[in-house]
Amino acid sequence: MPTSKMLCRAVLLVIMSALLFGCSAGSVDSQLADSQLESSGSAVPSLDDDDEYLEATGAHQIIADPIEPWNRFWFQFNDVTYDYVLSPLHKGYSFIAPQPVRTGISNFFHNLKAPVRIVNSLLQGKGMEAGVEFSSFILNSTAGIGGIFDVAKSHKKVVEPTGEDGGQTLGVWGLGEGMYIVWPLLGPSNVRDSLGMGMDHFMDPLTYIIDDWEVSLGVSAFRTFNDFDKLLDTYDTMKGMSVEPYTSVRDAFTQYRRAQIAK
Repeated sequence: MPTSKMLCRAVLLVIMSALLFGCSAGSVDSQLADSQLESSGSAVPSLDDDDEYLEATGAHQIIADPIEPWNRFWFQFNDVTYDYVLSPLHKGYSFIAPQPVRTGISNFFHNLKAPVRIVNSLLQGKGMEAGVEFSSFILNSTAGIGGIFDVAKSHKKVVEPTGEDGGQTLGVWGLGEGMYIVWPLLGPSNVRDSLGMGMDHFMDPLTYIIDDWEVSLGVSAFRTFNDFDKLLDTYDTMKGMSVEPYTSVRDAFTQYRRAQIAK
């Protein structure tokens, strides 16, 4: 095994261990925050479409944020980077690669990542959804020319796939979300979703198709950058929900993820 790959995986294990330690710290701070919430009478804002799921599972609980100064620093860093670096770069990229080209690239990578969604669906006991994902993968890989065209989109499905991921699987298995984390460039997350990203990485075919981890990382970054306009729209919507953007994004992200797991 190449030395660089061994080093990369060793670093990943150290990060995961640190996150697991942070999970216990986050649960303590969550209890302290609960008492503060009761005394202040404040409430976490809800997402209208998912209210029924949030209420059914008691998801309107306080968010553990024991490393808030660290998170706020990276939130500001990401905000400036999105607005003044990535957004202008993506506008230039959009001029070179018009929407039909970007859509084809997005479809290709989405189809390539089908095994991640299939396995997570199975791990959550959603056999029918796994079957739909698998049939869509076969159809798009053949008639859709390797997934460039989303042929399956026009076909009626038994159930509509919701794009299951590792974070949702861990949540269904009963693992708590732990503390809230803002990652550089990646944005809002938490302990559980960070671990889930690690799971998805090892299930992603791209990890094994490209042996060089640096090239693989670059391709993954390009995959995200290709869809940056969609991500930026979602981010701006969450950020614009209140006069305090950090809290708005944190609450909206957390409630959205809780609702996904509740489904």
